[in-house]
Amino acid sequence: MVSSLPTMADVRGYEEREPRVVEALKSGYPRFVVHTLIVELIDFYCRRGSLEARGAVLIPGRRATQDLVDYIGQGVEAVDVEDSLFLVHFAAADRDLSHRVRKFVQHTGCGISSRQAEDLLVAHGLRAAMHPEAIVASGAQAAVESELAKLIGCEIQDVLVCASGMSAFYAGFRAVQKAQLAKGRTKWLQLGWLYLDSGCVLKEFLSEDEPLDYCYDATSTETLIQKIEACGESLACVVIECPTNPLVQVADLSRISEAVRACGGILMIDPTIASVYNVDVLPYADILVTSLTKYASYKGDVMIGGLALNPRSAHYGDLVLRTSSYYQPPYTRDLARLAYEMERAPKAVARMDANARQLADYLSGRSAFKKVHFAGYSDHFSEVAKSAGSGGAVITVELQGEMEPFYDALNLMKGPSFGTEFTVVCPFMYLAHYDLVSTEKGRSFLQSIGIDPDLIRISVGTEPIEEIIECFEKALACV
Repeated sequence: MVSSLPTMADVRGYEEREPRVVEALKSGYPRFVVHTLIVELIDFYCRRGSLEARGAVLIPGRRATQDLVDYIGQGVEAVDVEDSLFLVHFAAADRDLSHRVRKFVQHTGCGISSRQAEDLLVAHGLRAAMHPEAIVASGAQAAVESELAKLIGCEIQDVLVCASGMSAFYAGFRAVQKAQLAKGRTKWLQLGWLYLDSGCVLKEFLSEDEPLDYCYDATSTETLIQKIEACGESLACVVIECPTNPLVQVADLSRISEAVRACGGILMIDPTIASVYNVDVLPYADILVTSLTKYASYKGDVMIGGLALNPRSAHYGDLVLRTSSYYQPPYTRDLARLAYEMERAPKAVARMDANARQLADYLSGRSAFKKVHFAGYSDHFSEVAKSAGSGGAVITVELQGEMEPFYDALNLMKGPSFGTEFTVVCPFMYLAHYDLVSTEKGRSFLQSIGIDPDLIRISVGTEPIEEIIECFEKALACV
């Protein structure tokens, strides 16, 4: 399906910053690879402010900028370069400081949108015109909010559309943290393996007085309930992805939510892996956070997220104002593009779901795979599924033999995202947790918690299923 085949050597080269890979990489997932338009705009502001020797990031919004400055402390300065747009600059030679600043932006999703950068470049005469694209020209925000509320199952006033999925997670986290600290509740629990940056938010922004415990197997309901009950009145929050990433596990949300509520804790659920198109989790959650970059933006060209509150939650009043305080709104043109895509997303998502089910069944019948993880195979999927066929686009496989020759032979798009109209595969742990898969200690840890370091995550697209299966058949013939 594609003309060139990225290999595991390229993946390692990217993670180890090999010049041949870094120099060839012109674009990437926006929170990890700064868009060329944003780089161009930063350079413009640095020249204009005689800051050419400084490193810098662009942050839209005073609250996110202040959060960044407070987190880093000494060594960074913020200057407003446009209305509600701030250039945060620092000593470029200080690698540790630069790393911390860029990781904050990555983890919290607070960076500027490439569309906003493009518009500002045009406004300053540095670009001739915007890139043409189909959008909803008026009423985009209302259209997105209405559709999102319908998908989640709540009222429009209970949803917030955020600048990115991680922006939604960070806003939700901060709101819960502040609400529960005010009540003296400090203990947090993580169920299942969280997406990289979600886990980093918990590790980075919980204080030493806010302990974080883990239950890595999302299906280990009894273990989690025991941990919840052991926290008692100190329980602040339980954070769950449903389904989880990358093992696509579906937890017993009914029993878990009952236990959390009995202790007075908050349950935060992220349904991104299968999306709000496919699963209904708000009845179990106090707060829902999700990325709309996946599925809703099925073409994979908008960074955007959503947050919703359950009005039946005992914590609803505490969270309403706090989430509004922390959330970062999306850029207008991102909203306009998303509104256009959401009009067409249901048809694309239904095709992804059907293809994923067929591919999962095909792979399950092949002896080359020791495990095929798919939400539709979970014991508890029917409790959250919107329909029998709504398993989502994501499948994760574990091979009997070596992963590398199989991955190298797959003639499919390769990258870190999912929920797109084109099929994407990735050696997930290598891209998200290279520090673990590249050491024996790290690999042993992953295996001890039931995660195969060499698993491959597949996001199934809308291409003819026969073509997708053919790609897998040819790759299997090479191993």
